[in-house]
Formats: sequence, C-alpha cells, structure tokens
Amino acid sequence: MSDRSLLSNKPLDPRDRLIFALDVPTLADARAWVDRLGDSVTFYKLGLEFCMGGQYFELLEELKARGKKVFADLKFYDVPATVRGAVANLARSGAYCCTLHGVSSIYAGAVPVRGAMKLLAVTVLTSLDAGDLAELGWSGSVADLVSMRARRAIESGIDGLICSGQEAARLRRELGHGPLIITPGIRAANERGGDDQKRTMTVEEAFLAGADHIVVGRPIRNASDPRAAAEAMQSDIAEIFRAR
Repeated sequence: MSDRSLLSNKPLDPRDRLIFALDVPTLADARAWVDRLGDSVTFYKLGLEFCMGGQYFELLEELKARGKKVFADLKFYDVPATVRGAVANLARSGAYCCTLHGVSSIYAGAVPVRGAMKLLAVTVLTSLDAGDLAELGWSGSVADLVSMRARRAIESGIDGLICSGQEAARLRRELGHGPLIITPGIRAANERGGDDQKRTMTVEEAFLAGADHIVVGRPIRNASDPRAAAEAMQSDIAEIFRAR
C-alpha cells in the first residue's frame, strides 16, 4: 500500500497518534502500566474490562492530571434516550472521545450533548469476519457493511469512526479527510493470527490507509520491554509523517 494521499492531514501531535489499550482488571494494574510506559504513551484507551472494576473515573482523572488523553471505549448501545444520557454524563468527565454503536436515531440523540468530547461510531468489530457477519444475517461483504454504517454515522453528525485498517482506505476515499478514523487490531507483520483479532494491519499499513490514530495493545503489552516497543512505534509513526 503506497498511496500517501490517504495519509492523515489533521494537525495532531504525532505522539498522540498512538493509543495504548489499557485492558487490565484493576486500578493497581493500570497505574503500573502508566508508570512503566512513562512518556512513551500520551493517549490511553479505557474499555469495558477496566470499567467493571469500579474505579474507571478515578483513573480517568489521574490520567488527565498527568497530561494524558483518554479514549473511553464503552461502546454505548441502547435506546436513544439512554445513550443520550450516558454521553451527556461522560462528556463532563473530560474524556477526549468515546465509542457508540447504533443507528441514525441513536447518533442523532447523542450528538447535541457530546460537548467537547468526540463521538466515534463502531463500524464492524475487528474481531468479526465475513463468516461472523453471515451468522448475524448480513449477506454482503464486510467492507460494504462498514461503508454503509460509516456513511450513516457521519451523516448523523458523528465525529469519527472505528474501523479496521483494511476498510480505512475505502472510507477515506468515500468520506474524505474530515472524519476521524481510529484503527485497532494493529499487529507486527510476523504476528498476525492466533488471537481474537481477524482483520489486522501493521502500523505503517494502517496509517497509509488513512488512519488518524491506531490502538495498540498486545504488541506493546507482550513485548519483553514494553516501553521500548512503544518508543519504537512512536519512531515509526514520526518517520511516516515526516515523509508526508
């Protein structure tokens, strides 16, 4: 993949383009990871696993106090009024962005109460492939479903999209450079397969496909030296955008 015209043109700090998935069960685990990674990571994703530990907002405040950005990956999906209330409450926390699933009516209800927080629509989870979608009743391709959901979300006023790097290039071409695109499922070229992520890409592939940010978990968490692994990714990202 070599079409650099898809490379993000948003004026983001290159180090904020890497988001570390803080998928841990306890506050002590989370604090240990933040200390371990130090200034190699400036942006953290807090998801459902940590949320169920009961100290979600305590950590969110701690991360903000340390100058970090927080991606609240809570994937809200409920009747529109309930999602609207959840988004309104979360917007007061200072989270940089949050995720939600849904349809146009859910998005339309959430947009007016988001405040400064960015709303990101999940298109199709990167753990799903064509076989999974067929089981759910979808007879088209994964890419077609992603495109349809992305288009409806952006038309409803949503700020950005969560999608695999495998679909990011198509969305950039269809929707332009306006929407924020965050891509999970990042793997090294030699470590694809063997886990629950089915539609993966490398760091370089994801950004050249149009991602603004990437979410990285296991490639950093499982490294022998996680901080060095994060710094290596930061160097790769800086080089990608230096050559823009």
